Amino acid sequence: MNGYMETKYGTAKLTTTGYRFNSPDVDSPLCIIPSNRISMKNVRFNILGVDDLDNIILMQPEGEYVFEGSYVIEIPLKK
Repeated sequence: MNGYMETKYGTAKLTTTGYRFNSPDVDSPLCIIPSNRISMKNVRFNILGVDDLDNIILMQPEGEYVFEGSYVIEIPLKK
């Protein structure tokens, strides 16, 4: 999946691998996952997830999350 989408948080990269440690998108400032199911497996830092209905979840490494919306904007919270 390639491309970008404008959000109220800035321009986000469309991706299915998000911030997993081996993802080509791990250093992106924002990502959009085209799903409401988020796996934090192989992610090494917290991520703030915001779906298209403005539901917010602080996601932690190795967690599994389900949002009400149809896609999730991921905002990395790494140091």
